[in-house]
Amino acid sequence: MHRKRQDKGEALIGLAEALTTSGVPKLLLHAWERRYGIEPAERSPTGRRFYTREQVERLRLLKSCSDGGHRIGNLVSLPTDALLRLEAELRARADLSDVFEAVKAMDSDRLQSLLQARAERDTPEQFIRTTALPLMREIGSMWAEGDATIAAEHMTTAQIKRILGGFFDQCPQPAGDAPRLIATTPEREEHDIGALVAALLARQRGWNALFLGANLPAAAIAEAAHRRDVSCVCLSALTGRKAALERHLKELRSALSAEIAIWIGGAAYRPVSTLHGVTYMSDLELFLDALDRSASHLRATG
Repeated sequence: MHRKRQDKGEALIGLAEALTTSGVPKLLLHAWERRYGIEPAERSPTGRRFYTREQVERLRLLKSCSDGGHRIGNLVSLPTDALLRLEAELRARADLSDVFEAVKAMDSDRLQSLLQARAERDTPEQFIRTTALPLMREIGSMWAEGDATIAAEHMTTAQIKRILGGFFDQCPQPAGDAPRLIATTPEREEHDIGALVAALLARQRGWNALFLGANLPAAAIAEAAHRRDVSCVCLSALTGRKAALERHLKELRSALSAEIAIWIGGAAYRPVSTLHGVTYMSDLELFLDALDRSASHLRATG
């Protein structure tokens, strides 16, 4: 059943069609209404529910992403474009089954062929979103569950870094006045794909970004930051103890000029205490937004 929305003349969709199109069962929709305040656009005098097409699409996305393993309580506050990106990443993960089989079989030639095909098909950011990050997260889970060996993880890491390095080499040279950053990992952190991704995405957005590799003490990072005259230091960490990471951050913060920002990301930094002048990037979207906003500000004030 359809009806016209009284205030806008917009065609509204009845409950039955909304449920069919979105794939959300009726009882589940009612539960979401009670728990999360998900309401229809209009209710008739007899209590019938009517939805806009945008609402139906959002319901579909909520169902798709929750079926993919994400908690509905974390999804309902996300904007629709973020849900679309999340759904795309979930589909990409499902599309990685042949890659996972190559990893489990330790078939390096097959893995290289599959990854290279994706790299040639996608833009660098698409490859990062739909292949590199989902693959590395899944390999970490597989290793934790005993489905992949450390050797398989190292093989996969090497192949991903080779492709990301190739992307980096293909980036145009930054402008002379481009804002500068360096990306690395703290000492004793050998997993540096996150830092390489940060540097590559920054270069793609016009930054003069330098990737320093892994496992650097605070003094070495500060020295490189001042020598390069950077505006930002990006740190990535997947492992490491909270106390050691906090000591490293405090040492780095005190060694850097006050105007140099520190951006951190990765699972190991999540529990770290808040420190003035240090910003935790909880997801890729926050990092990309910070890149764009900071570049605009630095050019305007420079």
